[in-house]
Amino acid sequence: MIDANILDMLENIGRSVVARVNPAVTLTGTTAQDRRDQVLRTIRGTVLPRRLEFTAANGDCLAIEVNSSRVTDVFCVSDGVAPDFETTSREELADRLAQLVSDIATAPAPLELVSVQPETTLDADDVGITFSEISKCCKAIELSAEPVVSLVPDAPKAEETQGLANLFYDGSDRFGLGRVLASAKDGTLMSTAGDCAADGSAHVSQDLMQSFARDLAGWDKDTHADLDYPQLIVMRPSGGKGTGLAVLHDGEKVSVVTHEARRLGAVVGVWAALKGTDE
Repeated sequence: MIDANILDMLENIGRSVVARVNPAVTLTGTTAQDRRDQVLRTIRGTVLPRRLEFTAANGDCLAIEVNSSRVTDVFCVSDGVAPDFETTSREELADRLAQLVSDIATAPAPLELVSVQPETTLDADDVGITFSEISKCCKAIELSAEPVVSLVPDAPKAEETQGLANLFYDGSDRFGLGRVLASAKDGTLMSTAGDCAADGSAHVSQDLMQSFARDLAGWDKDTHADLDYPQLIVMRPSGGKGTGLAVLHDGEKVSVVTHEARRLGAVVGVWAALKGTDE
């Protein structure tokens, strides 16, 4: 016979469980040291072949393949070139991986993790670099005591001269697939980049932005009594996969950014940094 307390506990768990549609998990470390320790623990705790993608608030990314607590490949780094496991010595690989882990840990929080199945089957000779080797090299790399949180130029009151829409446009260049900056009044295009540029796959025309500005004016009319500027509007596909859309409206200009849905944390990170400069 099942104990009544166990049944009550299971019932409470069932009531409180909420389905998670976003595959990203936020690492809770408040300092760079905490986050580096969490990245290392994630590597150590990964037994089956997985592709681990760590993304910071500013869009910096480290994507690695891990198996049996060993890093067997690097797919994405924010700066420089990913190390070549076939031509680089084991000692150099360990040092490079330790630096990459330290770099992503010192990037602006929060740090998000997505774990997915590798696209290719791991070769038998892919022994990789062990957790112990990377951890040992990390001990030789000193980290800053506090996390880096500034994403905005150091110029005082920058938002007064540029506007938050400008700063959001600039701040999203690390993770935005396509970016648009336009007048909120009539949709006049001011700048485009990435997929939204004139030669991009998602080119935005002047007519489209004028139509968008009219829709935005209708939104302002419906919400002006409840919402003030700046406003951040985010849209993402059901299930958390695909392309998301982020719109920052500061009352005069509007910045539109398309991004991978899993990069929503980076969008929120830029927004939080800009709101800090606005206070």
